[in-house]
Amino acid sequence: MKPDRELIEKLRDADDAALWATVRGIALEKGFRLPEATPPQKTMERLRGTLSGNGTLSLGEAARVIAQYRKEQSDRG
Repeated sequence: MKPDRELIEKLRDADDAALWATVRGIALEKGFRLPEATPPQKTMERLRGTLSGNGTLSLGEAARVIAQYRKEQSDRG
């Protein structure tokens, strides 16, 4: 999937809850379950940072941010 520039801009400008809901939906389509709760602001800023101003998405970096968040969640309990 190659998101178009307009979609990336909408995601970048979305509030944290909307961005996380979109990420969760995409992950679920690919067979991954992510926590319902929106991650902390720091994690969301890192995730939003994977959406660049020139209309590209760094999937590798997004995957790393999400993997780190999942690890933090599993370490908590």
